[in-house]
Amino acid sequence: MFSVSLALVTWLGQSIADPAWLALGLAIAAICIASYGTLKAGLLEFSPEVLAGDVIVPRPSRAGGDVKLLLPLQFTNAGGGDGIVEWVALRLTIDGDIQHSVLLSPVAEVDMQRFIQAKRRLDEDNAIEPFTAFALEAKRSLAKFVLFDLAERGRTEPLRLRNGRWAFELFVKSSANRTPKLERSFEHVVERKHAEQLAADQPVYLISYQITLPSARRELAGAEWMPRGARYSG
Repeated sequence: MFSVSLALVTWLGQSIADPAWLALGLAIAAICIASYGTLKAGLLEFSPEVLAGDVIVPRPSRAGGDVKLLLPLQFTNAGGGDGIVEWVALRLTIDGDIQHSVLLSPVAEVDMQRFIQAKRRLDEDNAIEPFTAFALEAKRSLAKFVLFDLAERGRTEPLRLRNGRWAFELFVKSSANRTPKLERSFEHVVERKHAEQLAADQPVYLISYQITLPSARRELAGAEWMPRGARYSG
């Protein structure tokens, strides 16, 4: 289209003597060139997207340990250019109490094979620390299990699994945006049975049914990471 527009500009300059028609023709040619530039930029841009919704509360590494959240995340680059996913963060609000929302930051990338072998208990052998920026090629997807913990540990109350509606907001900072972008929002209802399950040294699975994730879940891990009979959030 670019070469065609240049040819059109050349032909107009040589063939049209009327200044009014020449100006109109040049304007049309300029629009074509601008449209081509916009289309080309769109085809080559980095456009990351994140699929999320499930939350795992692993067995704590020690009795009475603070709650950490493990999220299966699938990163997809819908654009035609490569880029870098620099940072992710999770904001948690319980029962709509925005004044007491907490920010959770990624502290590790969990090896799910080892996590399952450790009977879904967190320890140093099944986590790769820290979670770091990573490249995402054009039209490619990448699955990660990311462990989140309180960003301001010591300045806020420890995170406990208590009854209520837990609202999650997932933010992503990438080379495509100068500021963090809200990618996903989802909710889970935490009930008394979930707290009892964790107290009994069992992992808790909060599964979102508002989005379709079957293929993503298969891609996220080679082994079955969600055991049969797991209790789900409503």
